[in-house]
Amino acid sequence: MRKIWLKIKNGFLSYSRGDRVGILILSILMLILVGGNVFIKRTSPEPYYTQEQFDEIQAQWNAVLQAKENGPEKSLSLFSFNPNTIGESALDSLDLPQQIKRNLIRYRAAGGGFKSKNDLQKLYGMSDSVFEQIAPFIDIPKPITKAQSKTVQKIEEKQPTGFFDPNTASKKELEDLGLNSFQANNIVSYRNSGGSYKQAEDLLKIYGLDSATYKGISPYVKINAMVEAEKVFSEELIMVELNSADTSDLIKLKGIGSVFASRIIKYRNLLGGFCSANQLMEVYGFTEEMFSAIQPSITIDTATIKPIRINFAEYAEMIRHPYFDKANVNTILNEKDKNGPIENLSDLEKLESVDAEFVEKIRPYVTCR
Repeated sequence: MRKIWLKIKNGFLSYSRGDRVGILILSILMLILVGGNVFIKRTSPEPYYTQEQFDEIQAQWNAVLQAKENGPEKSLSLFSFNPNTIGESALDSLDLPQQIKRNLIRYRAAGGGFKSKNDLQKLYGMSDSVFEQIAPFIDIPKPITKAQSKTVQKIEEKQPTGFFDPNTASKKELEDLGLNSFQANNIVSYRNSGGSYKQAEDLLKIYGLDSATYKGISPYVKINAMVEAEKVFSEELIMVELNSADTSDLIKLKGIGSVFASRIIKYRNLLGGFCSANQLMEVYGFTEEMFSAIQPSITIDTATIKPIRINFAEYAEMIRHPYFDKANVNTILNEKDKNGPIENLSDLEKLESVDAEFVEKIRPYVTCR
């Protein structure tokens, strides 16, 4: 053995130094590879699942897929329907894209309606190809003709009978005269808050009661004799219609000089017209004492208000109105660019930075036409 070792040693030393280093490195690498192979075989990881567990999982997965394939599905089909009255459950069964179904419900909820088949083409997302497929199934009853409408209107229309005193008439009596619930309620509310009607023209002070409605009921107004007597012995009351008055008319009011008259007209032009006497309190420098002094002398004709056509208005037109700010205007313009014209003012409440209070405030000054 010693001879063999000496022979290997002498043979190894017979190589140059560089060869010997190479042999040593190669030997070390071979030992590492052999040792690593043995280690890996002894420490090979066990499978996470046994074969039985894997087969069970595979069977469960196949059962789920089979159930989905054989499970019940909603059968969609085309059938005769009226887009003005069809319910959501029936609409779900109609073979239409989901986007069009949602838009139809939203359009109806906003107060829209369909008078003819072609009206459905204005729904957002309704393409010509889809409309051609559903057109034969659209069933919209024929509208009442003009002759029929006039007949129905004559039957339903109530003509005022006798006279009424706005200082004592109930809400129902006022509605029987042809006023709507909003107008009748405002007349009674004004009376309940301490106001009174000394002459028929005082009704023009009521918010929501325009000159056309006033002309229809004024012949039937009869103020109580006691109130008439008070009017005779009181100072002559100057009446000014706020939306048509110029500076010479306004300075006739108690406490209003040329400066405040100019401010009132300037603010009226920004608004597009006053819809309530209380808006005078929004004029710069206007006090409650001044308002109380002139309130009995003010009338407002809301029919003269010039509303903003919101679907056509640009940034400059809206931002100059006192009730709009930059956030409101940008939100409304973005909504029009994204989803098209605004069908109903109530839809604005769904927008960011727009709330119900703002919508009610701008309602007299905005139209979607």
